[in-house]
Amino acid sequence: MALPKKFTAGPVFSQEADYGTETGMLRRAPTTTTAHPLEESERMFDKHQEQQKLRSARSHFGIGFVAHMQHERAAANCPTIGHLGFLPRSNAHSQALTGRDLLCDFNDTLGQEPEMTPTPHSVMEKLQLKSNFRV
Repeated sequence: MALPKKFTAGPVFSQEADYGTETGMLRRAPTTTTAHPLEESERMFDKHQEQQKLRSARSHFGIGFVAHMQHERAAANCPTIGHLGFLPRSNAHSQALTGRDLLCDFNDTLGQEPEMTPTPHSVMEKLQLKSNFRV
């Protein structure tokens, strides 16, 4: 019986050898994008959570319930339904439907533009002239 041939391995390359060097970091970095991989995940978090909730509702209550929820949210986000033009838009109904009314983040206090609301009289006069609406 013959002994097995001795296995010869090629040179071993370690990532630890180039730790901290610029060339090693560039070699391991993704070449397609300059953003961090978690940025895309954070940006899509709310969308993925919403899809998960819809999948769960579909399996528990059926597709009709999910369709009703989607239609209700679409109607709440429609800018012409239940909104007068001279009042500032608050999105309270759509936030209550999605559950975002319970969250407090940066945009709630600091990320808002200053409100410049037109006077109700000028808006109603424009509406009256445009649509021949007589009071």
